[in-house]
Amino acid sequence: MTREELPIGLDIPVSLEPRRAELESAVRAAVARIATFAQAHGWGDLAREPLFDSVRIFDDKAAFDAFLIAATGVDQDTKLPAEFCAALENRVLTAVSPEMYEEVYAAGREPGSYAKLLAHEIAHRLHIRILNGDEEAMGPVWFYEGFAIYAADQMNDPTFILSDEELWRIVANPNRGSYKKYGAAIRQFLEKTTIEEMVKRAGKDGFKEWLHGL
Repeated sequence: MTREELPIGLDIPVSLEPRRAELESAVRAAVARIATFAQAHGWGDLAREPLFDSVRIFDDKAAFDAFLIAATGVDQDTKLPAEFCAALENRVLTAVSPEMYEEVYAAGREPGSYAKLLAHEIAHRLHIRILNGDEEAMGPVWFYEGFAIYAADQMNDPTFILSDEELWRIVANPNRGSYKKYGAAIRQFLEKTTIEEMVKRAGKDGFKEWLHGL
C-alpha cells in the first residue's frame, strides 16, 4: 500500500457516512506514519506490502466488541475493557469512532490521536512481520505495546520521565499497565540502545538482564 492508497473496503455505519473523507484521511495518515517509521529503522521493505486489507469503524462500542469477539474466536461472554478501542485481526483494521475513542480513553487525547490509534494497531502487525510471523518473539507486554506506542508516536511527552525504580518495576511486571509509562520506558531505553536491537532481543532469554547492563 502506498501512502496515497486506501485499502479496499472502508466499512462505516450510516451515521459516519458524512465523515468518510475525514476517516479515510486518518487511515492514510496512520499508514504513512508507520511507513515512515519502518523506513527510518531499516524495515521499509516490510511495510511496502499491505498489513491489512480493509477498515471497519463502529459508532457503537458494544457492536465493536461483538465484532472483535467473533473475529478472534474468544468466549462469547468475554468482556472487553472500556478503553479497548481498536484492533487489527484477520487483516481487518477495526476501531470505534474518533469521538468514542476520546470519550473512553482520555489518556490518548493529543493532536492526531485517532490516526495514532490506528497506527498503533498497524505497528503491531509490522512488529510481527519483522519477526517473520513469530508472535512469541515480540517479548513482554510492556515492550510490544511500547514498540507500537513509539512507532505511532503516541503520548510523546518529554517532561514525563520515569524514575529508575518505576522503570524497572514496569520491566518486571508481566501484567498490563499504563501505556503512557510503556512509551516512556521505551524512549528512556532508546537513549542507550536502538529499537532494532531491542526488537531482536525482546523475545529471547536474558532480555531484562541485557537491559540492566545498558
